[in-house]
Amino acid sequence: MITKEKDIYEKYKGYSAEDLLLDDYFISSMIAPTKESASFWKKIVQDEIVHPDNYHLACYLMDSMQVDSNYISTEEMDELWGNIKEKNNCYAATEKKKLMRRILLWPLSGVASLFLFLFLYHNYAEKPVKTADLLIEDVKAPEAPVTDIHLVFSDDETMALDGQDAEIVYDKEGVAINNKNAKLRQKRADTGGAATYNQLIVPKGKRSTLVFEDGSKMWINAGTRVVYPVFFAEDKREVYIDGEAYFDISREEKRPFIVKTGTFTIDVLGTTFNIMAYEKDFVQHVVLVSGTVTVHSENQDDAILSPNDMYLSDNGLAHIEKVNVSDYISWTNGMYQYKSDRLDVIMKRLSRYYGKEIICEPDVAPLRFSGKLDLKDDLHVVLRGISRTSPVNYHLENTTTYMITNKYKNGRPMEEKGM
Repeated sequence: MITKEKDIYEKYKGYSAEDLLLDDYFISSMIAPTKESASFWKKIVQDEIVHPDNYHLACYLMDSMQVDSNYISTEEMDELWGNIKEKNNCYAATEKKKLMRRILLWPLSGVASLFLFLFLYHNYAEKPVKTADLLIEDVKAPEAPVTDIHLVFSDDETMALDGQDAEIVYDKEGVAINNKNAKLRQKRADTGGAATYNQLIVPKGKRSTLVFEDGSKMWINAGTRVVYPVFFAEDKREVYIDGEAYFDISREEKRPFIVKTGTFTIDVLGTTFNIMAYEKDFVQHVVLVSGTVTVHSENQDDAILSPNDMYLSDNGLAHIEKVNVSDYISWTNGMYQYKSDRLDVIMKRLSRYYGKEIICEPDVAPLRFSGKLDLKDDLHVVLRGISRTSPVNYHLENTTTYMITNKYKNGRPMEEKGM
């Protein structure tokens, strides 16, 4: 981040809800939001420069105000301020007057709306915002890394699932795991209508399938986190993904399926498609198998995809190209097909799939390869096959790390150091 941008973000470090309500840019962003302001505040919250609780509280208070064409007069403001001052002495008078001067700029429905606003502020400013009130993309991942598949319920209860693969199926009675008859019942919590969320954490070396109550299904690849509501809303079905998954969505005309990632949002009715959107990767994509989807992305025009289209985002620049979809969904059947892909990209996918670190030396990382790998084979077998058909060797550096090296370093073949 360049110095000027860093200074701008540092300005908001540690801001409270009250600080935000006194900030001109926050106020203008709430009254007349733009793509740029939405992106700015999203980063502020994601990086916890402003604590999410404080940000969402400030947004809540802004939304609590009723706007119309009337303006509050100075006399009304002074009278109201006198009443507020008598009842609330926990904040400095100067700060309250700053807040009220900001409010004068807004067309409010008289004294009643302003009093309601300040009443809500003083009664809720010190209360934490419930996780249930957060947007789905703001739900935080568990801090501790996991080595097994973990299902995190809305009440923060966590269940570790054994094995390389897990099947999780929701229906009206609850959730069944790995075809077990006993079901964990999910209750509708009293959250005032707000959604509550579960999370499925699939670490490297593991895979899972997730079937929702509406019949929609996800095949979830290694190193992926999925956030989804305990129950879908009446007007939409929404999930968040950091990673890779193949979707088969049940069609519901009145209740679209929405997939959110850190880079784009996909609107779906009934269709099948693959998303690879690991937040730490610069290159992310959506590949459509059947149906139609619309991709929304900040600073990009909306993109409507047809079958065999791939929406490719590379460092924030996006375009659409025609592809062979089987190359991008073969992983669901235990195969990995690649065409002119960089070796370091291939090894990153194998690293996630097998749960082992694979490091390419700099001189071989940019080499490009095409081929097909059977992911049901042991990783050693896969690497040996690559080594025998390409100018690279591999060796086990330690119990968890493989090194990929140049077979012809120093002008002569080097001895393979496989297991």
